[in-house]
Amino acid sequence: MNLNKQENNQLVLSEKSVKIQKMFDKISNKYDFLNRLLSAGQDTKWRNKMICSFPKCHSGILYDVACGTGDVVFQAIDKRKDFKTFYGFDISAGMLEQAKIRSRKNNINSHINFIQASAESLPVENNSADCLTISFGFRNVDNREIALNEFNRVLKTSGTLFILEFFPADNNLFAKLFDFYFKKILPKIGGIFSDRSAYEYLPNSVSTMPSAENFRKMLTDAGFESIEQTKWLGGATRLFKATKKS
Repeated sequence: MNLNKQENNQLVLSEKSVKIQKMFDKISNKYDFLNRLLSAGQDTKWRNKMICSFPKCHSGILYDVACGTGDVVFQAIDKRKDFKTFYGFDISAGMLEQAKIRSRKNNINSHINFIQASAESLPVENNSADCLTISFGFRNVDNREIALNEFNRVLKTSGTLFILEFFPADNNLFAKLFDFYFKKILPKIGGIFSDRSAYEYLPNSVSTMPSAENFRKMLTDAGFESIEQTKWLGGATRLFKATKKS
């Protein structure tokens, strides 16, 4: 398999990741608007729940992987004054450019670093972050096992990993209704304002995610413990919190 990696500071991506990169470059200028519209603002609520769950730190360092236009970084800056340094990583130059525009617009740039990089190969030192987050981007990662091991590498001992993601929903009526909306309605709305194929890919990618039980095992195999999860929308949205083993 052609794995994502950094070579001589150049981003090298697998064939799948290149396609995803181009897709997000294409929709980057409408991404925030459509996220709020299509989730009725729930994506912000879920991220806030995650950010409020960060352990208390002294001059903490946060890595946000698949950062997109910087939602987690900017919300964390606003809500977590105990964190002082923020890194956002993404394979899409278009998304990172939108994040930098937001940073300049809000005059927030002295302690933010936006870097083009893949989840499987983060250009940072071992044991360097207090928290690492990835929100609605893990299902787009080509080699998820390698990414989880990479997250473990860069977190400090007892550092905390947060993964906020869509998963195959539990078998109940509410989850089925959400699943119908996500797969049948969302692509039509997204197609009005942006690229329909992208908004067909995004819900379809959820089906590639493992069950919650299998995902917990993946986290354990990658060196994490004290695994907790919070569920919304009948289990269609889950927040996993895990600690790097000491």
